[in-house]
Amino acid sequence: MKQKKQVYIFLMIAISFTLFLPVLNIYMASKNTKTKLMHFTQRQLFSTDNLESIINYSVYKTFNFSLNEHQVIAGEDGFFFLGNRFGSILDKMEGTFSYEDKDIEAWSEKLKKLQGWYEKQGIKFIIAIAPNKHTIYNDKLPKGMVYKEGATATDTIVKASLEKGIHILNLKKALREKKAKQLYFYTDTHWNSYGASIGYRDTIQFLNSTYGKRYDIPQYTMKEKKSAGGGDLTNLLKINQFLTDSYEKNYDFILKKKSKLCYGEITKANKLKKCTPGDKNKFNQYSINEDAPNKEKLLYLCDSFGTGNSKLYEETFHTVWRFHISYTKGRFLVDFIQKHKPDIVIYQVVERDLGNNTVIDDLP
Repeated sequence: MKQKKQVYIFLMIAISFTLFLPVLNIYMASKNTKTKLMHFTQRQLFSTDNLESIINYSVYKTFNFSLNEHQVIAGEDGFFFLGNRFGSILDKMEGTFSYEDKDIEAWSEKLKKLQGWYEKQGIKFIIAIAPNKHTIYNDKLPKGMVYKEGATATDTIVKASLEKGIHILNLKKALREKKAKQLYFYTDTHWNSYGASIGYRDTIQFLNSTYGKRYDIPQYTMKEKKSAGGGDLTNLLKINQFLTDSYEKNYDFILKKKSKLCYGEITKANKLKKCTPGDKNKFNQYSINEDAPNKEKLLYLCDSFGTGNSKLYEETFHTVWRFHISYTKGRFLVDFIQKHKPDIVIYQVVERDLGNNTVIDDLP
């Protein structure tokens, strides 16, 4: 008798929950002007996403805690950070990431060979590290998480690389000096346009000092603007719908002189599609700027952080080829370089991927 009662209670709860989901999802959809109820699918009707988002947001607002800590960490003053699932990012910053000296030696030696290969082709080479948000805003991490200054995995890799004469630049110092101004999005892993511009300027300065050049940079100012309501981190928590459209802060580049720029796509067969006017910001593309202060050609190999400052590189050099760093492997890259003959190559790598063998590949 007792078992039958338990089964009955369980069924009633299950039925109530099943009926509750459609009501909740229809209600939430009615609040979203972009959702058309007439096109509502069965999957949307019984999705648990809205329920999860309500629970996650309630816990965050009440306790400043993430229920998805392996992916997202809730920090202080509205800051969110990546969790340890992504590249063991927390272990690396706390100095507990497990690696052997031979691993660091192998990676830095591989990077030295890569630099040597480019310089034999007469190409200037540097690698710039776009810091994790944890590194710049370590004071906003939750209590109990300690950024181990001078003993992170990044510190170890940079030290070993510099000892080998590799042209590696950690953008940490330049960004920390300006951190009183918001440089990274609260709800996203990436820097905003202001942070990206600091990374760009420090990289050009490093390029000049490394090779004894004087590459001019375009004159521009930054105009503050409101950005999207939430980024990739709060999207993982499924709480973006609760954030206002003006939650974030970003900036536009206002150039003193408007350049004649055109853009074109680069195909997998190493062909360049027609270069046409119009502002584009995507990977596997090239730009030509007839008004650039420097007539040299740049090969820019970057990850998603590169979308923030590509515009400034396009205003700086006559030709810029931009690829996602994971796309340019082996023979494709060699063929491209031999065909188009860049003068400069910049590898810009997000800190959490530093030391990852998929970032730099031996060139045949």
